[in-house]
Amino acid sequence: MNKKNIIFAFLAFFSILCFSQNSEVQPEALTIGEAINKMPVTATPFNATKSGSNARFTQSNTYGIYRYTAIPDKLYDNVQLTQYTNADDPELWGTTFRKFSILNSTNVLLVVSFGGATDWRTDVMCVVNPSGQILSTLEVVICVADIYVKQFRITAQNQIIVTSIKPTSTTSIPFATLKNFYGYRQDIAYSINAQGQFIQGSVQTYKSKTYTRSYLWDEDINLWEGGETLQ
Repeated sequence: MNKKNIIFAFLAFFSILCFSQNSEVQPEALTIGEAINKMPVTATPFNATKSGSNARFTQSNTYGIYRYTAIPDKLYDNVQLTQYTNADDPELWGTTFRKFSILNSTNVLLVVSFGGATDWRTDVMCVVNPSGQILSTLEVVICVADIYVKQFRITAQNQIIVTSIKPTSTTSIPFATLKNFYGYRQDIAYSINAQGQFIQGSVQTYKSKTYTRSYLWDEDINLWEGGETLQ
């Protein structure tokens, strides 16, 4: 083989290698309908725990999807959730993690997470019809640097319970420098009507106390397990 052919062979091998590596780092995005068709149904009731077999995300059956303007994609920087950027970079686009059936409906409930392949910061629950149209959305998880301030559960009757930890102070508390804050837990229940819309139901608010970074970070304690007292 002459020198010219050796160079061509090397370039061809290099191109194949680069393509293979890029295809692993940046998998092709799917439409939301394509992702739904590939995903298994998660049984309910379901508690989206921080860790374990019922963790909110799984390493398998996850698919990156194109950016949909109908899905809020806020990536928060402070505990009050007033400072954020949007996941408009393709590397931050949504990844589908969970799919649930909806009782007496052809619609499905899909959970999409934003923030990147290893940094899932915001989960949004979507009601999607058989045509792939997004009918309504609900923000159900906020987790920044492994600090949770929002988690969800789903009952066997498709009632979604979102648990949030909210500071009493309006002064911005950045996640990056968070040590502790005085705040309260709030559980809000949502149902899904025949039109595929999330409808807010009961609200339970608990007495305020001090929440620490270590508590909100602890993967063995979910936000509904804090033992707070109802107001």
